[in-house]
This record gives sequence, structure tokens and C-alpha cells, in this order.
Amino acid sequence: MFYCSFANFENKLKAGHKQFPFQRLLSVCLMTLNFELFFGLSAFAQTDSIETQALEPIVVEALKIPKPWLKSSTSTYLTSPESKDQQAQNSLQEFLWQTPSIYSLNANNRAQDLRIAIRGFGSRASFGVRGVKIIVDGIPETTTDGQGQLDNLNLGIIDRIEVLNGGASGLYGNASGGVINIITAGEEWFESKDRFATLGLGFHSFSGQQYQFTVGQKLNKHNIIFHGNHHQGKGYRDHSRFQSTNFNLKVTSQLSEQDELQTIVNYMDSPLAEDPGGVTLSQYDSLPTSARVANEQLNAGEAINQFKTSLNYKHRFNESLHLNATGFYSRRSFEGRIPVASTGAIDLGRDFYGHAANFSGRWAPTSKKLWNWQSGYDIQFQRDQRLRFENLNGTAGTMVLDQKERFANIGIYGLSDFQWDSWVFNVSVRYDFNAIRVDDTLLDNGDDSGEIDLNNINYSMGLAYAFHPLHTLFVNHSTSFETPTLNELSNNPNGGGFNSSLKPKQANHFELGIKGAINGRTIYQLSGYFILSEDELLPFEIESEPGRTFFRNVGNTERKGIEWFISHSLGDVVKLSTSWSLQNFSFTDYVVGDDDFEGNRLPGLPNYQGFIQVDVALARGLNLLMQNQWSGNIYADDENSEQVDSFMVTNLSLKYDFAWNHVKWSPYFGVNNLFQTQYPDNIRINAFGGRYYEAAPDIFFFGGLRANF
Repeated sequence: MFYCSFANFENKLKAGHKQFPFQRLLSVCLMTLNFELFFGLSAFAQTDSIETQALEPIVVEALKIPKPWLKSSTSTYLTSPESKDQQAQNSLQEFLWQTPSIYSLNANNRAQDLRIAIRGFGSRASFGVRGVKIIVDGIPETTTDGQGQLDNLNLGIIDRIEVLNGGASGLYGNASGGVINIITAGEEWFESKDRFATLGLGFHSFSGQQYQFTVGQKLNKHNIIFHGNHHQGKGYRDHSRFQSTNFNLKVTSQLSEQDELQTIVNYMDSPLAEDPGGVTLSQYDSLPTSARVANEQLNAGEAINQFKTSLNYKHRFNESLHLNATGFYSRRSFEGRIPVASTGAIDLGRDFYGHAANFSGRWAPTSKKLWNWQSGYDIQFQRDQRLRFENLNGTAGTMVLDQKERFANIGIYGLSDFQWDSWVFNVSVRYDFNAIRVDDTLLDNGDDSGEIDLNNINYSMGLAYAFHPLHTLFVNHSTSFETPTLNELSNNPNGGGFNSSLKPKQANHFELGIKGAINGRTIYQLSGYFILSEDELLPFEIESEPGRTFFRNVGNTERKGIEWFISHSLGDVVKLSTSWSLQNFSFTDYVVGDDDFEGNRLPGLPNYQGFIQVDVALARGLNLLMQNQWSGNIYADDENSEQVDSFMVTNLSLKYDFAWNHVKWSPYFGVNNLFQTQYPDNIRINAFGGRYYEAAPDIFFFGGLRANF
């Protein structure tokens, strides 16, 4: 009954309110508020009469040597999604908007997964995440070859997200142009109680339904948290139905005062995720809900089943020496169909497993000197069994590819972090051995086997100076590298299998910034960066197989930008946060045939982006959340011949908390894209025939009820 009234309300509003004349006024007001907050903060920081208050330490774990945020010499952003209970929890994108220089696309196409770029790294992905390291509870979600999927991530139990915006291959190896470290529910969820339970029932536009539950129990020295989530819907566009079910079990055992063991088991089943595909500009403008005809005819989409488990063991020898060891295994089964008749049915079985260990130590000869160090190794293996068949209107026909793909990695690293009074100096060095091999077992059309070694050494160094107890200047230099993935190496535009011509992308990152806190209520960070990369990997399509993505090295690029983030609390009533990024990502050396693209901007990335969030406690238990996102213009191709105009998206939601019968009830309701802005949910870079566009929902309603026992 709730869903019926919900749908009726949606239809009435969409039919009767096509345009909001005050959208421009709201945009001007919000931008004025944003700049007043920024420049007001600068003046505020210079006021001598402000009383310095103690700031609760914010510890960053993604740096491998956990340390206070103000003591780090790099851009680090921490997000605690406190408002997630009044959001749709439709995509991780909802939790990343407020982090500067992160740009994400494809939140609504479940067959392609969320695409994330940090300072431009990751934009080349045709699906999923590339060039950015994803870590969940200390376990890599990014596979050995640099691919990352987020379809098994349980949004309802995310407790904290840490983002490193700079190059981090000196810490994490391959595909670390940026790092997203996600920490899920743990000890802090128990607070003073031994057990808890939460239930969630949500509905959203386009027949969306979501059911969640989380239960936690303390048993002696064991903390047990079990979470389940089911999500399904029809999608905004034609041919975009989806369905998925996730379970996550996390058990933390305090074996002794010195020993801790954490066990995680994760299971995901997604039997249905249809892909509506990209369409031309005329189709995008005239009928944005429509799917590409070939995608419907060949039933483009996927079905996935994944099981993952891990063990993490920590031992404290003494206050100064610790051991951390991790082992994990993941099995992923994938059945996919792309809109290519000759090779479009895919059957992929993937085993991803590994082991890592490190020793961490500290030495404090005086009260003003502290040396932290860590040395360790990572060992990872990825084994893919890839089969391709003809796509006969959505069913598999004759086999055209059968190959075994292997990617092995051994990484050895050392970290040093030295603090002397107000100065901090840190350095990291890592060497990675990467061995890639493809064995072709279908020899009727020739042997397309191949192998290649892509070893690499990376480093980072940074310097920070605390000119005030709550304000720090920092500068750093780091490197990153990114190998072609097994899927990219297996797609050869010249025919055959293994594409040995692809090379790793390498980059040098330079950054200068300042961060700090004011009066215990304001946190800020401002930084500028300059990045040079070589052998950039970018996607393209060819006329003979439109819909299938190939990759090539395109020469060199230059990235430069300025980003800032400010969070401010006005008592317990209003919380403001804002972030902006001004950026210029361009080719410096890129020639294809007779075309020279030097000076062109990298496609798929805006020239600026901004975000502001206002969280207001309207009355006891009643909370309003307003979010506004700005995106600059984007080019869809290397030639810069197709441009997507800048746009603004506004989201609003309300939540009411009340207690009844010893249960905290939280009904919520929200509207995303309030002003019905037409903008692309995804841009398919360099798609053949101008099929760049996938439309975002013109308006998106959601609501439901959450209960905490």
C-alpha cells in the first residue's frame, strides 16, 4: 500500500511540474553560501581572539602506518556516512560526492557497475573501477590486474571511508592512482550494549525495492555482525532490470591481550542485470529512457555469483612491535552478453587469492622525536578461465575463444615515518614483480597464447610542517603505475587473443597543500597538484565490432588542479560541508594516424566539480538533508568533438526519528534530481557511431522505514 501511494505521488509531480523557475536562484544562493563559507573561513583563521580547542584525533588507516590526519603529508579525506539512513543507498556514489576530485559515473547501470575516477585516474574503465585501489576491511577488492567491482559491497554497514587522492603505488602497487579504503561495522556499533538489530524496508522509483537487516552479538571475547541485503528494480531506462542479494558475516575475536583474529565471509548473487547500452545524442534528447536496439536484441547484460572469505591476524609483541597477517580467497562466476553477435557471449570463472604480512615498529628516543616504520610483502594470484561464444539473440552459440589467463604479483615494500617536533617526513619504496600469461586452448584458429612481465618500482616521499597545533602545511611527491587488465590484454583489435603491445601506464604526482581545524567546529583542506603520465590507456571501439571495447596506449598526459574541502558545524542544529575541484586534464603527446590530439582534454572528466551539503535538525527527531552537485562540461571522445554541457543536480530528503515500544523508528523520504535536470548517468568514451550517452533518471523518489532494536 505504501508503494502504491508512493508511485502515484511520483506520477502526479512529474506530470504537473516540468520546470522549476527558481532552480537558477537556488544554484546562485548555494554557490554564494559555498564561497562565503570558504572565504569566511580564511578570515576566521586569521582572527587572534579565537580560542584553540582540543580536536579529537582523526586517525587514517589507509596510509598503512595509522596516524593522525593532521600529521600526514598527503591529501586524505575521511567520510563517515552519518546520513546514510535517509539516503536511498542505491550506489556508493552517494557516499563519495563530498570528496573533492572524485568523479563517478554509471550509478544506475547495474551491468556496468560504478565507474570512479580520482584526479582522472580510473576514467578509462568501460565498466567497474580501474586505476584506483579499492580496499574493504583490509582486504583488496581490486584484483591483481587492477580491476575493481563494487557489486558485492554492502552499503548499509559502511562505517567510514578514507580516500587518498595522490599516487599510492609506493604503498599498494598496481592500479593505485588513488585509494578508497572502506571500513564496515565493528566494535563501535555495540557501544555499551551486547547485542543489536536493525531492519530496513525501502522503495524507490521504477519499482525499486530494498530489504536489509543487520544483527550484532557479543559472545565473551567475540563480536559477531551479520548483514543481509536484497535489492531489485526495473531501472529508469528500457532493458535495465536488476536483482541482487548480498550477505556479509564479520567475526572479531580477541584471543588474548596480544592476539586478535578477524574472519569475514561475503556472498553475493546477482542473477539479473540488464545493460541498456549507450545511445546517440538525438536518441538521448528525444527519448532518454530508450535502450540501444542491439542491446535489446542480443539481451545485453550479466549474471554474477561471488563468494569471498578472509582471515586477518594481529599480534602485539609489545607496545613498539606489531605483526599483521592476512589471507583471502574469492571465487567469481560471471556470465555476460555484450551486443556483438560474433563474440558477445562470455563465460568467466575467476579465482583471486593472496596473502600479506607486515611488521610495524616505533621508536621514541625523546618526547619530540618519533620514528614509525613498517616492512612487508603482498602476494596475489588471479586465475581467469575465459570463454567466448557467438551471441545468438541472447543465447550462447559456437565457441570462439577458450583461454586460461594468469596474473601473479609479489610486492615488497618498506615505509618510514619520522616526526621531529613540528616536522614530519615520510617515505615509502615498493618493488612489484608482475607475471602475466595467457594460454590459448582453442587452437582451431591458431595459437594466440602470450606472456609478459611488467615489473615496476615505485616510491613516495612527503614533508609536513605544523606551524600551529591545528594547522599543517604539506608537500609530497609520489609515483603510480597501472598495468593493462587481463580483459584488456585479451581484446586485440588486430584479431587474435593476447595483445602484447599494451604497456603499463606510469605517472609522477606532485602536491602542495594545507589542512587544519578551527575552534573545534571547522575542518578544512586545500591542495594543488600537478601530475605527468606516460603511456595513458584509453578505450575505443572499431566499426567491425561496435559495442566491444578495446584499449591502446595514447602517449602522455598532464593533469593539474586545485581542490578544497570544508566542514563546519553550527552547534547541533546545522552542519555544512562543501568541496570543489578546478581541474585541467589534457593530452601532451597523442597521435593516432593522421590525427594529433595534443592539447585536447581527456574525455569523460569535467573541468570542474562542486558539492555542498546542508544537514539541518529542524525539530526534535526531524532532520533535513540537502545536497547540491555541480559538474563542468565533459568531452565524450579524444577528438573533443562531442561535448556534454555543465549541469547541477539537487537532492532533498527528510527523516524522522522517534522511539516506541523500546524501538527507534526512522521513516524517511527523499527526492533525487529535484529539478529534473537532464544529464548523463554514464558516458561511453570513444564509442563507435556516437553512442556515448546513458541518461540518468529525470527524477528519483525514494522512501522507507528503518528500525533499530
